[in-house]
Amino acid sequence: MIKLNRRTYIIGGIIAAILVVASLLFLLSTYLWPSVQEVEAGRPVDVVLNFYEPWLAAVQATTTDPFALGLAKSPILSKDVRNQINKGKKHAPTEPDPVLCQTNIPTTVSARLISELEETAQVLVMSSDRTDPEQAVVTLRKLNEGWYIDGISCSPGEFGPEREFSFEREGHLLKSVPAPYNPEYWHLVFTQNEQAGNVVPLFFDAESKCTTRGKNETTCDPSLFVEASEASVQGQMSETGVTVKRLNLE
Repeated sequence: MIKLNRRTYIIGGIIAAILVVASLLFLLSTYLWPSVQEVEAGRPVDVVLNFYEPWLAAVQATTTDPFALGLAKSPILSKDVRNQINKGKKHAPTEPDPVLCQTNIPTTVSARLISELEETAQVLVMSSDRTDPEQAVVTLRKLNEGWYIDGISCSPGEFGPEREFSFEREGHLLKSVPAPYNPEYWHLVFTQNEQAGNVVPLFFDAESKCTTRGKNETTCDPSLFVEASEASVQGQMSETGVTVKRLNLE
């Protein structure tokens, strides 16, 4: 009888040890061993819109919301982005949506590629009707053969009725640009939100004025530009690029 009790205690101890080890493994896998990040193949703009359009539809719905549909747990979001969105779940009506970055929910949204490097990309998401100058800057990261959303930051917007110019940046002029940019046009390569490598096409018309190192202002002649020249640009932003109003070559 004593031997049986000892055996029972030993078996019980082994089972308890197994349960403890299993619990520790579960905690390690949850908090220390990150799960595999899912990605989506395609262009960065398409990846972003595939997430943003269902989110907008859910925000507009009267019988559900994005959190009830589980969109805040989308597998193409990084863990940090999921946590960030969930923190904004209880935002006040006067505060912007944590994904759309819009206080007044738009009818539709549009997206424009800001930059695309080998491992990262940035996409600007804004209201299509531009009723609200707020916008979202979405950062994507490359993993294997796809992209995942690794950051969403809200920006007050590059346009607004109180500003003379909707775009004002300093950077370098570049015409030899890789796809998907069109080498037919000059581009400004600039830094925004501490992220280098942002690219925007520049469009010139009869009202575009240029100055060169303090000289008199003249109508811009892009054929005189030199590759990689430093420049400051003021103009009006659109979904396709910037219509230049003033360009100063440093």
